[in-house]
Formats: sequence, structure tokens, C-alpha cells
Amino acid sequence: MVGQHGRRLAYEIICNQFGELVGKVIQCLLFKGQLSLPELARFTEINITQLRNCLLVLVQHNCVQGFRVEAEGVGLNPPKVLTSYVSIMRNILHRMRFPKFLMLVREDLGEEAEALIEGLLEHGRLTVEQLIQRAAARSNKTESEIECSLRETFSVLVRAHYIERCPAPEPVSPSRPPPETKKSRTNAPNRTVENEETRILAAAAPMEAERFLLGLPDTGKKVMDEDGDMSITDVAPGQKRKRDALTTDGKTKALIESTEVLWRVNFEEFIRRLRHQACVKQVRSRLEPGAGSILQAMLEATRASETDVKQRFSAPLTMDAIMQAVRATPDGRTMTMERIRMALQMMCAESVGFVIKQSDPVTQYVINLEKIIEAARKFELEGIILQRYGKETCRIFRLLCMKGQLEQKQISDIALVALTETRDLLYKLLKEEYLQLQEISKATDHAPSKTIYLWRVNYPCIVEHILDDMFRAASNVGLRLAHELQQEQEVLDVLRKFHHSKTSKDAPAVTLTQSQHEQVKRIRRVATILEASLLKLDDNIMLFHDF
Repeated sequence: MVGQHGRRLAYEIICNQFGELVGKVIQCLLFKGQLSLPELARFTEINITQLRNCLLVLVQHNCVQGFRVEAEGVGLNPPKVLTSYVSIMRNILHRMRFPKFLMLVREDLGEEAEALIEGLLEHGRLTVEQLIQRAAARSNKTESEIECSLRETFSVLVRAHYIERCPAPEPVSPSRPPPETKKSRTNAPNRTVENEETRILAAAAPMEAERFLLGLPDTGKKVMDEDGDMSITDVAPGQKRKRDALTTDGKTKALIESTEVLWRVNFEEFIRRLRHQACVKQVRSRLEPGAGSILQAMLEATRASETDVKQRFSAPLTMDAIMQAVRATPDGRTMTMERIRMALQMMCAESVGFVIKQSDPVTQYVINLEKIIEAARKFELEGIILQRYGKETCRIFRLLCMKGQLEQKQISDIALVALTETRDLLYKLLKEEYLQLQEISKATDHAPSKTIYLWRVNYPCIVEHILDDMFRAASNVGLRLAHELQQEQEVLDVLRKFHHSKTSKDAPAVTLTQSQHEQVKRIRRVATILEASLLKLDDNIMLFHDF
């Protein structure tokens, strides 16, 4: 669930990339939910022409989804169909991860695939023909020289599910839910917005058979041509068509697909692969590198069967399938059967539980993805508490995670912390909403002497609290980076002119003074630190929000 700080971060991302005017539109959609064009015009006070252009930009870059709502007519008037718009929060947050997406596809499929993904990330939605034109312009080659290679790379990207067809532009959605009461609107505004987004995106999504379909679907019937061959045609069964007419139809379909079918990046596939990488990293750090390599091979073998980004369990694999998958990897070629069995036993141990062993009817192994991600989250939570509050507090928190709920005296005895210090640390964690206190009274008067006080960890509440802190920190880091760059804008302009004078013979010579050199070094150092912090924060946001 994304709170106010998460929406604020999404608003700042759009403002930085598309300007204040587009940011004003997305701000209304983020904080007010689905809105029609007249409602947006009233809230933003932007004229209709500019507002339409802003919405076109947001829809083009997959940040807003339009949909039609069937409103009941009044009296004898027929029903009206209104077009409304809803923001896609997760796609806006994914814009921080574009460098990670490019690095991932480059390592997997090479530089040409990276260039195609970069074009789709830069422009949002493109046809195959537009991708070819962009690649030709960047490589100083003709389209005919690179078309064949690019189409093959494009097909590989679609088959790997890195690219998908765009959803329906304006699907029909059920009528808006009834207005919420003041109490419900106060308690759960974030959940309402997310439910709207999920409901509308589900209505707009293409069927799974069409989502990664290369080529237009055939709607004709098979008939026998004059040469006795079976061919697809859209004419009546009793009619015949010449071979050249069939060839023309095939070329027409290919032309339509290249010029009219829009494609976009499939963010779900990138998040799924990043989730797998996080699982492998957790197993390697918790157990040993060999177990991580085996888990990576198992994830690769079961990836095609995953239907959800946050899937809890993988498909089952037999020992023979695991052996075959491991031996196909560079790290697994030298692994013996005994080494693989020992690693699986280690991951199946009751204290670990990363892999589940099933023995009915044959022995199979299932990856517990939810358990691995939960272990990674707890590791990060303990690191945050250790850094903020110290070793004793982290020890108490870890103890309550293991035992469930305990009394203050039990916590003091087991954690080896003084009773008074334990009380202070517990109330500090209670104030920061890391812990909850439950009263169990033995009498009806709730006298303290007859009441048991149990401390426990409210894990879902902690995750939501930590995630909100991360969104706020990422927003602050982004604002600080923009402020630092704005402060040194004059020096950065001189630096750009300096680089241009070196690369262009016609440009006038530009030199930097000693003070300007020092300013450039400082801003580079500050920008590197802030960008690295933003990348680390984004890794944790993905762990707690997307994985």
C-alpha cells in the first residue's frame, strides 16, 4: 500500500521528467483518484487543449489509463458513456528503475536488445516501424540494412516477455463505487485508489494469448487453392483466391502490424527477474554461493510457469530436472550429484525453509519464494533497527520476531538486558510503531496488578511504516539532488560548452578556471553519493513494495 509520501515521490518523478504542467495533472489523479476531463479541468485550472496534451503524454508513457464509465440516464434520457482517467502508481515508480532494466536486458540479450528497450522506455509506446526508424537514425545506417536484425531481436524480446502489446485505450469499466463515508475515507484512502487502479487495469489488459502475440491473429478459414495447397483466406468457403492475392494479404498484415500495433515494455517481467536476483542474493548470503547457484538454476527452469510477480511458490521440480538445469549453468557444470543434494537439504531444513520437499507420489522440490523474500525483509528491518537504536534493541526485536509475544520480564531475562533498560527500549519501539502492547486482564476491573502485558511485533504494520519512511527518504534525496544541480547550473553550463568545444571544430574554445574545476569535482562527488543513495533506497522499496 502506497501512502502520502509514496504519492508525493511519484508526483516529483513526473515533474522532473515532464514538467510542472504535467505534474499538476498527475497530482490530481494521484491524490483524488479517478477523474473525468471536466473534473480535471476544474481541479487543475488548465485549459482543455493543454490538459488533453498533458493526458496524451501521460498515457503515451503508461502513467495514466483512460476508461469509459457507463452512467445511468436520468428519466427518459439514454445512458451516457463518460471517459475518465486513473493514475498507474506502480508504472510511475518504475521510472526510477530504468537504468536497472537496461542493465538487466543488456546482460541477458546484448546491446541491440538494450537499444530497443531504451527506445521504448524513452518514448513509452512505439510501433516496430518507429523502432526501426529510431535505430537507423542513431546508427547512421539505412533502414533496410538493419531491419532484418532488429526484427529478429524484437522477436526475441517478445518471446522473453520483455515487451508486450499495449492495453486497450479506453476499456469499459463498471460504474463508480458508491461514495464513501467520512470515516471510511479517513481510514483507507490509499486502499481505495489502489483498488480502482487494479480494477481498471484488469479491464484494459489484453488476453494472455494476445499479449505476446507476434503477427496479427488469423480470422479467415482454411480453403484449398488452385494448386491443391491449404491456405488461410477470409472469403466464402466456395470461393478461390490466387497465390499472389494470398501473398498480398500476408504483406498487408505485416505492414499493419509494423505501423499500427503499439508495443511497450513489460515492467512485470523486469520486476520478476529482479525479484529472482534478490532471492538468489539472499540465499547466497544466508547459506553459501553454491546453494545460490542451484536456486538460480531452479528459478530459471520454473520461470515460464509463473503467472504473478508476487507468486508465493514455484512449480515443482524433480531431482533429474534440477540436475539438468544446474548442469546447464556455468557454475553448475562441475557440481556433483552429492553437492546438489547437500545444498537442497540445507535449503529444505526446518530452520531455513527456502525449499519445500514433496514426496507424494514422487520426490519433488518447490521453492518457497515468499519465505525467501520475508527473510530478506527481516534482515533489512533488523539492520535499520540496529543502526537507529543499537544492539540491545535489535536483539529484543529479533527475539520477539522469533517467539511471537512475551512479557517484559521474559524479554529481559532472555535478551540479557536490564529490566529498566528493557522497559525504556520497549516503549521507544512502541512509540515508533515497531511493537504493539496487548493487555490481558484477569479481572473485570482491569487492575494493573491483575493484568498481563504482552509485547509483540506487528509485522504488516512495520512493513507499511518502513515503506513510508523509504518513500519519504527517496523524495528528500531526489529534492536534494535537484537543488544541488540547480545551485551549480552556471558551472554545469560552462562544462557543457567546454566538452562541446573539444568535440566540435567550429565551436569557440572554452576553458575552466581553477575554482570552476573545484566546483565540478564537488558537484560530481555530491551527485554520485546522492544517486547511489537513491539506488539503494529503490532496492529496498522494491523489496518491501514490489516483491
